[in-house]
Amino acid sequence: MVIGPSRINSPPQPGSTSVDPPSIWVVLVGFYALTLAISWGWMLPLVLAGSVVNRGSGWPTHLPALMGPMIAAVVVTAWTKGARGVRDLAERMIRWRVGLRWWFWGLGSPLAYFAAGVGFVRLSDGQWPSFAGLDHYSGIPAIGAFGVWLAAIVTGAGEETGWRGFALPHLQSRYSPLIASLIIVPMWAFWHAPYFAALSTYQGFGPMQYVGFAFGLACGSVVLTWLYNRSGASILVVAVWHGTFNMFGGATAATEGTIAAVVSTAIMIQAIVLVALELRAWYEGSQSVLGPKPDSSTRGGAARSRPQWAR
Repeated sequence: MVIGPSRINSPPQPGSTSVDPPSIWVVLVGFYALTLAISWGWMLPLVLAGSVVNRGSGWPTHLPALMGPMIAAVVVTAWTKGARGVRDLAERMIRWRVGLRWWFWGLGSPLAYFAAGVGFVRLSDGQWPSFAGLDHYSGIPAIGAFGVWLAAIVTGAGEETGWRGFALPHLQSRYSPLIASLIIVPMWAFWHAPYFAALSTYQGFGPMQYVGFAFGLACGSVVLTWLYNRSGASILVVAVWHGTFNMFGGATAATEGTIAAVVSTAIMIQAIVLVALELRAWYEGSQSVLGPKPDSSTRGGAARSRPQWAR
């Protein structure tokens, strides 16, 4: 059973590379070091200057730092795979032909969870919540809800090109999708460190909130691994999910509190269900739930083959 490191060569995962297993961690360490250098290189001066990133304000802003994982992914891909690898990465960043059901999960599910949160507020408070602050998002001027949503998707692509588009395929060439998802969590969490000092929405976190944040990242990592793999290695779909979740799941002034709690709870439940199904598949020796679609073909340089579970 392949739950930890695979001892037998397995077919490539979505967006996988030909990097040999002994080199995987060298490449990943290089990617992560460059990601921290770029993102923290922007954030640390803000932290040292005592600057605070507020909702609805375009300066100071943390948005350039959010592009760090994407820039690092492109640079390291060019270094290790050349122009062909960069073209494959770019193709996955704009891969939109994935089937309507995956667009439902990528775009529709965060909106559905948001609608459930709105309904819960209506039932519990006896009135509809106010959406006046829906365009009040950290580091972005209040340019209207649609403009802020697009900006959230762009910054979501900045993160997801690195975490799902680069790190995940490398890890899945050696580990199962579940283990790969969990390895990404501490990398993703530590990358956020300067944001807790600079973003007004993160300042004042207590110990339990840090624990909740880490658990939320773990759940998000599982859901995004499933969505990335099953959509045929589409970075675009997971970027839309990421940006839409941020927009409607608590990052804006209008969605904090009860709505954010409902959205986060729904995603945690989704992740727990996916993990339970994945563990059952492992126990039964059947097709991975989190892995790529079975009997899928190669398109755009991203292989989508059946992962090996029963060994």
